[in-house]
Amino acid sequence: MSASFPEQSVAVLFSGGDAPGMNAFLRAIVRLGLNREKIAVLGIRDGYRGLVRTARAVNDDPEALVRLKQDIASHTGRAGLISEQLHIIQMDHASVSGIMGKGGTILGSARCLEFHDKKVRDSVIKLLKNLNVRALVVVGGDGSLTGAKLLAEESDLRIIGIPATIDNDLQFTDMALGVDTAVNTLVWAVDHFIDTARSHRRVMVLETMGRASGDLARMAGLASGAEMIVTPEAGALNEEAINKLAAKIEGAMTRGRGHAIVLVAEGVEFDPPQKRNRAYVLMDAFQQYFQRAGAPFPDLEVRPSVLGHLQRGGHTTPQDCLLAARFADCAWNSIQQADGGSGITALRKNVIEIVPYGEPDMPERADFSREMERLHDDLSSW
Repeated sequence: MSASFPEQSVAVLFSGGDAPGMNAFLRAIVRLGLNREKIAVLGIRDGYRGLVRTARAVNDDPEALVRLKQDIASHTGRAGLISEQLHIIQMDHASVSGIMGKGGTILGSARCLEFHDKKVRDSVIKLLKNLNVRALVVVGGDGSLTGAKLLAEESDLRIIGIPATIDNDLQFTDMALGVDTAVNTLVWAVDHFIDTARSHRRVMVLETMGRASGDLARMAGLASGAEMIVTPEAGALNEEAINKLAAKIEGAMTRGRGHAIVLVAEGVEFDPPQKRNRAYVLMDAFQQYFQRAGAPFPDLEVRPSVLGHLQRGGHTTPQDCLLAARFADCAWNSIQQADGGSGITALRKNVIEIVPYGEPDMPERADFSREMERLHDDLSSW
């Protein structure tokens, strides 16, 4: 064995959809643990799934637990990362070197339906205690943090959640990790689509991510100068509502506008419901409107594009790298407080703080969304 198993440690996992800034956070939580706190950090591969598989492999067998500890201690850092069998890795400085701006997460992320079973969670809690883990840091979105909340309620472990989702649909924090990078990526995409839209006098309908929230589309629309944003909060779109959007585009074309970029959030619903991607539903509806009898621009073309997972990748922006470091610092401060409890790091009015699980929605978030929409409307050239 190249090293002894740590007497105490903090574990970190990434769950659900990946978000830019996760690697930057891993680097920060590991480096702060080793350099400042002098506490080992265990990286969990593939999120909750890695914990569940490891707990099942040990299965309350004392000898299996001893072998697991030996494997972790003898395969630290990069040796553990390249091992296909090891789901828990003792991180070192070299293992997080050079990952700051890289998208995704080197530890991997996965969804784990088994984690809904309390017996499975109980086995995970027992495993963490047997591995001398004093706190678990969970990085992810709404579903991942719900799992963290259950662990906090069902154990005496310190469970710290880190909001990381490009959807920015967590209402207790002004911004989640990854949002800034995703907005930058969308602005880049709009800049590229504009070239063709202007050249061919076209309407480009681009579908963004965001789940049931329109924040990502609103921020990207405001930052890119897109002519129109369509978000879920206004309710389901029926034929009349869609025709009003098309009429707005057509009116702008009549007044000399040469193109239009329309951002539609993936959470937008239709009445009647549609199974296809939102961008394609709007394309057909717009095209039908533009080609109606007596229309001024019957040859006006509409082109759809579903941007998809493009938005979740790419080089992490400096802003997200800074937020990752601040979240990691707050997490460690909370873990080291003797009277501290479990909770989630949150950015509120540029201050990072720990909020309890189940914190009520901030009314300021709704005000922020309305402000972005109002600004976009006021700045548009319609």
